[in-house]
Amino acid sequence: MKKIISLVISVLMLFGMCTPVLAAETEAPFANSSFYTVGDYTLHYRVFEPVTSAKKQIMLIHGFCLSTVSLEGVAQEYAAKGYRTVLVDAPNFGYSSREANDTELLSREELIGSLMTSLGGKWIVGGHSMGGGIALNLACDYPETVTGLVLFAPQTSAQTEETEQNPVLSSLMQTFYNVILKICLKFPFLVQLFVSMSFSDAEYAKNYDLTRVTAPLSLPGTGAGVSIMTTHTRGPEFDKLKALDIPCVIITAANDKVAMADNLQAIIDNAPADTVVYELAEGGHMMMEYAPADVAAKTLPTVEKAG
Repeated sequence: MKKIISLVISVLMLFGMCTPVLAAETEAPFANSSFYTVGDYTLHYRVFEPVTSAKKQIMLIHGFCLSTVSLEGVAQEYAAKGYRTVLVDAPNFGYSSREANDTELLSREELIGSLMTSLGGKWIVGGHSMGGGIALNLACDYPETVTGLVLFAPQTSAQTEETEQNPVLSSLMQTFYNVILKICLKFPFLVQLFVSMSFSDAEYAKNYDLTRVTAPLSLPGTGAGVSIMTTHTRGPEFDKLKALDIPCVIITAANDKVAMADNLQAIIDNAPADTVVYELAEGGHMMMEYAPADVAAKTLPTVEKAG
């Protein structure tokens, strides 16, 4: 048994040594791409400007393993209604920089909060899945800046402590994430399975452009960066969230096979008093990409109420 374990570790380490670390994406991947640098991090974000002068501005954050691409449709819907909408890639995803062993770690909330401050003004903050959890933390951290919440199947992260890890264990976990990611990207049917489960519609997933997911995940350092990210995530502060006096809308989907029901219910139970909850009959966890017009229409009344 020890020999088998040693062999597995050796193989994992071999794969891991083949994975360089991405410092930052230097070329703009989209026509509306911009980059913001703070500390050791570079955040990629995209601005969807309204045709007329903006009524308000919205900051949206994607879910785990996704990027700004997953929120394009709903951003275009908001912009068409007069709202300046900004999509941001969380660190380790999309075209933002990846965390490495020599990164001076900052939380996702600190980074995106700094971006909001840099861009100026007040914000309606929203997010999908993992991004929804980050959004509610931002609302608690910046009560003078955040005037509303728009959450698509939100999920909170577990609280982890920023501690010095055992170097061997840390390297092993980073390598493990790298290998798992390499395997998934090498076999498209695994990505197709993930997409099918996320949309809860096999036929829709069959015609889905998988590069929307795989292109940013293929950037070097992603697996290791995600592993490092798990050492410094923030859990929710439900007492602060419940005390917020801002409008909030939560969109769920009846066929969601990804969101953890208990986690989602805890957010609903502890949301601000002025919260509306909608459940979509069709679509799954990726409802904002599957049906952006419907999702935008259901959230706009809350957006319009935000200060």
